[in-house]
Amino acid sequence: MDTFLASSFGLFVMTLFQGIFTAPSWQTFTYLAQGWALARDRHTITTYLWLTGATAVKHFSRFYVFLGCPLYERRWQLWGAIIRRAAAVVPDGEVIRVLVDDSTKKKAGRQIEGIGRYRNGAGSARQEYRTLRGLNFVLGLMPIPLKWWPGHRLSIPIGFELYLKPAQAQELGVPYRSRSQLARGIVDFVAQQLPERRIRSVADGGYATKDYGRDLPATVHAVGRFPISAQLYEPPPMPAPKRRGAPRKKGALIGAPKTLASTATGWAPHPSEAGAEVQAWCGLWHAVLPGQLIRVVVVRREATHCIKKPGHRKPPPPVEAFFATDLTLSIEAILREYSGRWAVEIEIRDANAFDGLGQDQCRKRKRLIGANTFRLVMAATRTLWFIDQVDSGTGLNLCRYRPWYRQKTAPCQLDVVWACRETLQEAGIIPIPRFSPELTENHEEPEHAWPLAA
Repeated sequence: MDTFLASSFGLFVMTLFQGIFTAPSWQTFTYLAQGWALARDRHTITTYLWLTGATAVKHFSRFYVFLGCPLYERRWQLWGAIIRRAAAVVPDGEVIRVLVDDSTKKKAGRQIEGIGRYRNGAGSARQEYRTLRGLNFVLGLMPIPLKWWPGHRLSIPIGFELYLKPAQAQELGVPYRSRSQLARGIVDFVAQQLPERRIRSVADGGYATKDYGRDLPATVHAVGRFPISAQLYEPPPMPAPKRRGAPRKKGALIGAPKTLASTATGWAPHPSEAGAEVQAWCGLWHAVLPGQLIRVVVVRREATHCIKKPGHRKPPPPVEAFFATDLTLSIEAILREYSGRWAVEIEIRDANAFDGLGQDQCRKRKRLIGANTFRLVMAATRTLWFIDQVDSGTGLNLCRYRPWYRQKTAPCQLDVVWACRETLQEAGIIPIPRFSPELTENHEEPEHAWPLAA
């Protein structure tokens, strides 16, 4: 353990989270952190303990108690340390972006708290199964700009929640919170940690709801997908003097995007897509964001009819709409911000591949949240450590692990993972074998051997 804490990655972990836990909990946390860093394919708590030899110090059960009690209770302190450290890397004049989305991890078992059948967005995109039985996670991510690779970013997790259906929440005795409410809690926490920074939240159409968009903090603006059937209104006119009744809350109807796409004039070419046209309107979305002016960008293109085939990508829809609560954003900026939302899909894929998201064997809600929070916190720490090492002058060969990418210009999470593994190996930190080679053969004493049959 002392060797791990003396390494550059261990020292970074110790500096970032020092003071959050008590001494016994801190020892448990460091053992789990070392095991997580050494794990390759299988990311379970048992694997972490075998790789570090932690079972010689504490019993297995104590580590699961740590996940469900101390770490669960202090998880927001861990996220706060990650957010503040990540914000220090973002230049002062740049907007901090927060991406939110949900993901379902396939699970089997009746005793797992929170397990259910959810819509599988990835399967829908690939024309595969549309529902998936498992756990539904809500994640918050922050893209970090890379100073040495201008125009490129690495995303880090900054929040994690487990979604429960109303019946499940009632059975477990916890208040029900929708996905929008869980995501809004992550955004509010980021704004609380960074009161002086401008924040831009980006989410897909599933979070264009009242719970997510209303009464955002003063430093937060939202960008998202606007439903093509939602009605947009002009601001209310000035109330007439000495007029009875309450003042009007909305003005004349502008229309819905699907109507405006066929009737409005004054369209301009799409800034990045050939054959598409765009136009923007400012108005009120009274049903969701009453009293708040938003800027809506409508994209129209010719309808493409094709035969549905498994594995084939669907053509883009003929009408799309996007909105922003920041009225100073141009059409190109709104489209660019929403297209950057794809980074959350990449990060969810990397979290499943490299970080062990959802690979736990826990069944209780608190331990599920604690185990996955720990994994994502360590993943964010590893990425921040990588950025710190690069800023300090450590070189990196981008084509070392993927030499077939001759035009690779920026690092990915695979480069971050292998950089951390090589650093630990150079420091003399290697996995402890679970079984000793001397025990592979059974040397039985002659006096205890069974007599041979005649």
